[in-house]
Amino acid sequence: MEQEKQNHKTGWISVYRSIFNHWLAPNKRPFTDLEAWFYILLNVNHSDKKIRIGNELITCNRGESINSLDTWAKAFNWNKSKVRRFFILLENDSMIVTKNIKKSTHLIVCKYDSYQNYGNASETQVKRKRNASETHLTPNNNDNNNNNDNNEINIVFDVFWNLYDKKVGKEKSKKKWDKLTNDERTKIIEFIPRYKKSQPDVKFRKDPLTFFNNKSWNDEIIGEVENKKVYGINNY
Repeated sequence: MEQEKQNHKTGWISVYRSIFNHWLAPNKRPFTDLEAWFYILLNVNHSDKKIRIGNELITCNRGESINSLDTWAKAFNWNKSKVRRFFILLENDSMIVTKNIKKSTHLIVCKYDSYQNYGNASETQVKRKRNASETHLTPNNNDNNNNNDNNEINIVFDVFWNLYDKKVGKEKSKKKWDKLTNDERTKIIEFIPRYKKSQPDVKFRKDPLTFFNNKSWNDEIIGEVENKKVYGINNY
């Protein structure tokens, strides 16, 4: 019985985007946080497209959306302030990245394919099983395994670029990003919100290339270290 319960916690289901038109949907009542997150996943782009805002064309890729906070507020049956706080919460947990553009918000869902692309997920599982078998047969082939990991990028460079938000040396930074392992990319995305909190002024933030060369995501954040000492977390 316990095993059956565990099985229900993993796996995939396919859900139509029109599910929020169902009579069971929230309709006029305010969304819960989970419903709002589910709505975001179902309403961001499933393919790349360009959107015109005034006289400017903006590329809105798969897993992204361009809407005003008022539009999201109307969809969630929330006020705009609550939407803004919710987006900050999601961004601090590396679930989304947002960027303000001309009275709109460019929203990017991090790791979108892990939520939606069943085909890729199945393919990845097959590759992992195959790689595991190959590793068992040739345990010294570590370099090849690392190359396989790098070829399957779990987080695209634009997620880092928009979240880090210091637009210097993009081309060289992207080359560095593409050479990182998936584990390193994940650590970086988790590290950035804490780093930005300790260094909110972008002009004092490290250039992206310096950040990569120094592997700064492995550094302790000075403000956090001081807090640990104040509250006696480090016992010497």
